[in-house]
Amino acid sequence: MRCPACRTPAIETDATCGQCGFSLETADRVFGIAPTLERPISDNSEVLGSFARKKVARVIADLERRFPQVAVAVVLTEVPQQAPLAAYAFWIFNRSQLSSAVEKGGGNHLVLLLIDTPTKRAITMVGYGLEPFVQETHLQSCLQAAEQPMQHGHLGQAIEAFTRELDRQMGELCRLIPKQFGLVDDAHWMDATEEDAGVMTTNESLY
Repeated sequence: MRCPACRTPAIETDATCGQCGFSLETADRVFGIAPTLERPISDNSEVLGSFARKKVARVIADLERRFPQVAVAVVLTEVPQQAPLAAYAFWIFNRSQLSSAVEKGGGNHLVLLLIDTPTKRAITMVGYGLEPFVQETHLQSCLQAAEQPMQHGHLGQAIEAFTRELDRQMGELCRLIPKQFGLVDDAHWMDATEEDAGVMTTNESLY
């Protein structure tokens, strides 16, 4: 992981960044009391209509059914001016009760999408349980999918695009990881013409 304030490589067990001194306690002093948010959508800015909200919720629910090891939280809010977006998102991720008490450390499989509604900036981050598998390039692809509708003010469509790209990335990971660990024979994956080839299913206990 990297420090959300200065982006220096850090260790998850470090309470304070050795480079810039950032910590959750520092963020508490700067940002105040964290709002209590809910999954899958917290629209603090009230920019989504009821139809758009229901449509987004359905897309997220579809992803979570396909990948029950993943939880998604979308937060639409006004980030304090001058606040580093990554630091604010990290604070929200850890302080806003988006995960239960048992979903800590490697047991946390949350994907957070935070949108600063006045500036239409967005950031995403994942829990420690997903970090070994979901890389920054995967997350960047999800943000790029959302960029165009978000810049045109279509935030519901942006969230849907983000979620569908996340669904695609997770599907790719579930196909690639078993091969990387030698859990399946390449021939079984590549030769779908064998008469006795069984139906391949997604392994949903990888993470």
